[in-house]
Amino acid sequence: MIDKELVLLNAIAPLDKKAKKQIWKNISAELEFGLMARLKNLFKFWHALVLLVSMALFTSLAPNANTILDASKTGWDATLESNQLFIKAVNPMEVGKTEVCVLWIKKHGVTSKITELPESGNKNVNLNQFLMAQLDGGMVIISIEKKNNIKQPKTIEYSKQL
Repeated sequence: MIDKELVLLNAIAPLDKKAKKQIWKNISAELEFGLMARLKNLFKFWHALVLLVSMALFTSLAPNANTILDASKTGWDATLESNQLFIKAVNPMEVGKTEVCVLWIKKHGVTSKITELPESGNKNVNLNQFLMAQLDGGMVIISIEKKNNIKQPKTIEYSKQL
């Protein structure tokens, strides 16, 4: 219906070439055709691309905590930031009065004690370079041991490859 009206309008009052060019120029500007619109869209694309790349770079370089233990599986949350191991007792295993839960790390056949896990509350452990190297690709082990004889894991309750 609009086409018929435009044809009728053009038949009644035809536009000269100068007016047609001006109208099409206005329509083109309104619809954002042409070189400026393409440059504007290209700028938006590069702006978005730079923003995405910088976000990816920032998140990859941002300091992040590695989860060593998950409370839903072990009863303790343990996260590693730099050389600090932060342990929080959420729902720890119940052991006898003469027993304790111990956190170990094993890599290349070498098993090292990290710490005794807390029965409640939080515990922070400073890790030396050797233990930090063991954590990289090692296996975390939780065992139940006698308090007076903690040398190697005997009763393993949980293990996880990092």
